[in-house]
Amino acid sequence: MKIKKMRLYIGAVIFIALTIAAFYFIKPGKETKEIAKNPQSNWTVDSNGYLAYPLDRGNVRFSRQDYGTDGNLTIHKVAYQSSNGNVYGLLVLPTTAEELLPGVVLLPGAGVSKESELKLAKKIAWLDAAVLVIDQRGVGETTGKINPIEQDYADFLRGKEPSQHLIVYDALRAYDLMKSAPFTDSGRIIIAGESLGGRVAIIAAAIDRNIDGVLVISSAGLDVEETNNTKVNAFLNSIDSDHYAGFISPRKLVMLHNYNDRNILLSAALKTYSKAQEPKRFVLVNDTSCNHGYCDSMYPGLVDALDYLVGIRSKTLFSVPDE
Repeated sequence: MKIKKMRLYIGAVIFIALTIAAFYFIKPGKETKEIAKNPQSNWTVDSNGYLAYPLDRGNVRFSRQDYGTDGNLTIHKVAYQSSNGNVYGLLVLPTTAEELLPGVVLLPGAGVSKESELKLAKKIAWLDAAVLVIDQRGVGETTGKINPIEQDYADFLRGKEPSQHLIVYDALRAYDLMKSAPFTDSGRIIIAGESLGGRVAIIAAAIDRNIDGVLVISSAGLDVEETNNTKVNAFLNSIDSDHYAGFISPRKLVMLHNYNDRNILLSAALKTYSKAQEPKRFVLVNDTSCNHGYCDSMYPGLVDALDYLVGIRSKTLFSVPDE
């Protein structure tokens, strides 16, 4: 059969609306009797090193303002409340869709702003998905910082919520926001992340099993070695995605990686992948022009991954057979 003509699927126009709410502080949760505790977000770490947050985290309060457009995409600046402050992000929405949109929370790597991650967010949104990309703590407009491991461990021993845990909570609240949005399909919300963001995405999805899947780009766990100090072990395990990867199943996990990544070696990524259970996929590219993070050569794998995770179909042209 020869290709006779080409056409695009164009969905019916849907009106995108967000209710703008005034800010208020999250009410304190109940204290627990675990190793570590904090009454504000009710975080716990058990003796095996598993971080936990309540599944019912309450409504997310947020504000939104228009940021710009790009073709059939609208971009909005969002600020939502998390523990100890606000998190800022960019919400990218397609203006056409045939149904409620799948949602993607996109977590950048360390030191990468939401604006720098906007290009990837747009690539995903062009496939008819709602994408929320955020500034991690201490980056861009989001205040605070990610502390050195030594300081986080000292905070952990004092019962103060470590920054490595706070960024997981920020991701969970981003998921809560996307799940409650009127334009998303609440049963098709995933968390994606690059590098540090990928590690956080795995931990967040292991904590909240309502998250529908995980997309990890150029990331791996910390490969923590056990010590003879149980508190050290508990803390290090609590921030290591290797420790959580086995809890993604039966939801789906996809890892995208570049053979030439010099920041996160392929062997480290494969070790994390080996700890995950089926269903899962590993997509490897060999791109000598790209080092760490998302590479343009990953785009076909990205499309396939999103289709696998949330049923996105590529909006590229397809052939119609001769009649």
